[in-house]
Amino acid sequence: MLRTQINDAMKDALRAKDERTLATTRLIISRMRDLDIAARPKGNADGINDAEILTMLQGMIKQRRESITMYEKGNRPDLVKQESEEITVIERFMPKQMDAAAVN
Repeated sequence: MLRTQINDAMKDALRAKDERTLATTRLIISRMRDLDIAARPKGNADGINDAEILTMLQGMIKQRRESITMYEKGNRPDLVKQESEEITVIERFMPKQMDAAAVN
């Protein structure tokens, strides 16, 4: 299901000429393919499942947050903006977090 959402988002970004979303979804798909290939020897011919895709997305967000910290220290607002935009695109595919009011 996530795989389909990501592919659809890439197609929509291509039609809308949304360069940031297109580039980010291509990065996500590329990373998924790498993990799919790595999973084949383990008998997983269908590729990684949604839970593994979510873990991959969380890792991508974490990586970008670390990059933002370094870019802020290096006074690179252009790269901070790019990484922040990529996080926004990646978060579209993550489950919605409950806010404090919903928990109580």
